[in-house]
Parts: sequence; structure tokens; C-alpha cells
Amino acid sequence: MNETAAPSSFRLSPVTRALGAEVHDLDLNAPLTPETRAELRTALRDHLVLFFRGQHLDDEAHLALARCFGEPEVHPIRGALGDPSVLQDIVDTPDSVPDRDGWHTDVTYMERPPAAAVLRCEKAPESGGDTLWANMHLAYERLSPGMQRYIGELSGFHATDARFVDYIRRHLPADACEKVMEAVGSGSSHPLVRTHPVTGRKALFVDRSFMVRIEGLPRQESDYLHRFLADRADDVSIQCRFRWNPGDVAVWDEPATQHSGAADHRGSERVMRRCTVAGERPR
Repeated sequence: MNETAAPSSFRLSPVTRALGAEVHDLDLNAPLTPETRAELRTALRDHLVLFFRGQHLDDEAHLALARCFGEPEVHPIRGALGDPSVLQDIVDTPDSVPDRDGWHTDVTYMERPPAAAVLRCEKAPESGGDTLWANMHLAYERLSPGMQRYIGELSGFHATDARFVDYIRRHLPADACEKVMEAVGSGSSHPLVRTHPVTGRKALFVDRSFMVRIEGLPRQESDYLHRFLADRADDVSIQCRFRWNPGDVAVWDEPATQHSGAADHRGSERVMRRCTVAGERPR
């Protein structure tokens, strides 16, 4: 694999032509200099997903890495239940059914979805359990100019009464579900095409997991266009895939990507720990 021009603090190896880069020669357990932090922000801007092998971070180092990209935030479910911790465990056991597959950008039902996420692997299955990312800049740019103009005037509603509420009902008691739904509300409206707050580049902002309709269109037209646009993430030429080992870390740009966990490790334990970084209202 060819390496990109190396910044001063580390080396980068692209994962695919579309997105993703592995970061070499950087110890995330050591204090990060201001220069290294700036270089990581540039690398994320250019590659959208960064991978770090064998780091074995503790919580302090995890949050230090997250702060390179902004302010870590409390997940809305935790916040609704009065838990102020910004780190969240994602656990699959041998007895549970993995249920985090499906392309999405995190918590788009909120007014201000995250700017970035940092995920580390504590335990990995012997096989399966990969995570995939899709470059939604490319998903937008490969649409025809006419389609780009048309959807550029439209917004979608990202709701909590569909997949989100199904998820919390599986994992929380009824009284806790009620608290969560009251705190997060019914959802948020966001443009189908958002402009990246750092680069100004446009990206398709449509998924199957949280967006439920395109506003201002009849239901049949909304459903048809929604399916068509959401399917753009399935294009393997705009994707990268990462096989986890314990100690690995990934950082990704939320506005520019979607991700999906491969739910192909049923019967195996998989333990991840994640935080997100506060973002802006999509525009």
C-alpha cells in the first residue's frame, strides 16, 4: 500500500481510495503536542476516518484524543437518565443478537448531531464484527447535476419513533424509555444535502436508520426518493472496512460519513467503548 506524504508526527497509509487511513508511529497514550493535534485534525479532514492499531487506551487517553476534535458530549440516552459520563459501552455477549448493522450517522434525530466519534475495541470476536464507513461527499458528488439541484432544496425528518424507540425498548425498562423519549423529543429536520462546517464540501445526509420521510413530498414520492438516496451508501467504491483487534481505535468525521456495524458475530463477545464530539446544526 502506498503511503501519503507524511506529516511530521506520524505516517498515514490510505485504506481505500474513497476514505480511511491507518495512522502509524503515534502513541496515543503519550501526551499529544499542539502540532500533533493539528495534524490529526488535518488528517481527519482529508481521510474522514482514521485508524490506530494496538493502542489499548484507558478512558483518560480516549478522551484526550477526542478533545483533539472538539468537546466530548453525553449521549442523549445517558443524559435523559441523569448519567453525565461521556464514554459509552457497546457490548455484544454470546447470548445477545448484534443489532447495530445498518448505515447511519449517529443521533441525527437531535438538533445538533455529533461532529466526530472515537471508538475503541476492548474485546473482539475471533471472526466478524467489522465496521464499515461510506464517504457521503462522494455519494452526493456522483449524483447527476439535476438531482443535486432538486434535493438541495429538500429536508428530511429524522425521527425517534421508529428504529430509535425500538432500540431503547429492547434495552431499557418501560419507565426509563418514557424518560428518554420525553427528553429527546420527536426528532429533527435536516437538509438532505449538508455543507461540511470545516471544509464547505457538500455531503448527502440521508440514512435508513433515523430519517423517516422527506418533507413536502407526498408519501409515495418521499418513500421512493428516500430509498434511492439511502441506497447510495451501498456503493462499495465509496466504502472502507475495518477488522477490529483489541486495543484498536477509530476516529471518524460524522457529517461526511455513514457507518454500519457488521452483525455477523452472533454468539461471540464484542466490547467497544465510544464517545462523540459535539457538533453543529446541519446546514
